[in-house]
Amino acid sequence: MVVEHAYITVVPGCESDFEEAFAKAQPILSGAKGCRASALHHDVEHPGAYLLRVTWERLEDHLEVFPASEVGKEFGTRIAHFFVEAPEVRHFADESVTA
Repeated sequence: MVVEHAYITVVPGCESDFEEAFAKAQPILSGAKGCRASALHHDVEHPGAYLLRVTWERLEDHLEVFPASEVGKEFGTRIAHFFVEAPEVRHFADESVTA
């Protein structure tokens, strides 16, 4: 599995509207092929900044399947207009690293 971290900044003053839109759109994301879990976290130090954390079965489910799907397009339509810029997205292995 792969964990996506999307660092999102929304238009100032639109935080509540974004959070409401995300809450309505989250079931769309959660129902996407390969999506195992999703959560939105508000940055406590930077107003308007968020971390979207999504666990995918495979990297391809996020990078290829989701963007081309109708659910992916619907999810983007509901929240992308709140973004100041494209989110910074990183992918991490869903496994612990031990020292």
